Amino acid sequence: MCVLKLSKFRSLVVTVASFASLLAVTAVAQTPETSAPAQPDPNVHAGESADRAAERLNEEGKKLVAAGKYEEALDKFRASLKLFPLSNAIFNIGSMLYTLKQYEDAHPYLEQTLKAPLDPRQREIVLSYLENVGQALRLSHAPTLVESNPPGATVTINTKELPFVTPTRIMVPFGTTDVTVQAAGFKPQTVVVTSSRQNLPKDIRVRLERDEPDAPASVRCPQGADVFIDGTMRGFELVRDRFLLGQHVVRCGKTMETKAFERAILIRSGANAYDFSNVTK
Repeated sequence: MCVLKLSKFRSLVVTVASFASLLAVTAVAQTPETSAPAQPDPNVHAGESADRAAERLNEEGKKLVAAGKYEEALDKFRASLKLFPLSNAIFNIGSMLYTLKQYEDAHPYLEQTLKAPLDPRQREIVLSYLENVGQALRLSHAPTLVESNPPGATVTINTKELPFVTPTRIMVPFGTTDVTVQAAGFKPQTVVVTSSRQNLPKDIRVRLERDEPDAPASVRCPQGADVFIDGTMRGFELVRDRFLLGQHVVRCGKTMETKAFERAILIRSGANAYDFSNVTK
């Protein structure tokens, strides 16, 4: 149940300038993955810039809120955010979803609003909404922090992709849930979370691996030599591992019999083997 009057949440206004720290994150979350030319948006008037159109749509949404037309207002706020990452639109989407009792969907927008430099009263309002969301979902969900290295990855709960990227706090449904973290150029990673009211979910932290073609290779250096590949020590004498396709630099360390030396190697598809054990230089 909402404990804040509509007049209060309508008064929460965060300027675009004060929201600058959030713009990059929001833009990543809203950027389509396709490189096809963007089609003209029917919500943008002739000669109107995207940011001006976003402001206009946000104001139109606020008027619909005043008239009690919450679903229509939600459409306006979503159209605004699609054009330009206005902080007002992010909070207003969360507020409308909250008012419509779509608490699970409201949660990420309210959490994202907290990343803006809010004044104490604005922050209190958003925290009140989040507290009420938590209460409404307490029998079926629990909050969990998702972090990734690198940050800026999308998060999908089962089959539902969330609107904002890591780091982010999500509401995990009790039971067995797949939380998938993925970013362009990296292999997606899925964490299976099993939780209940008695066994709350733990925070999720993942290190994403690059999704680039690699191949197996063995590299042998003289007896007793350290083996460095691309400046990182990988072992002694013999290293077997998978390496990205392309050029690499092997350095065999100094031994009692040989001086340190470097060699360039080329990793191709299929098995690769490089033997420098007989080098005496």
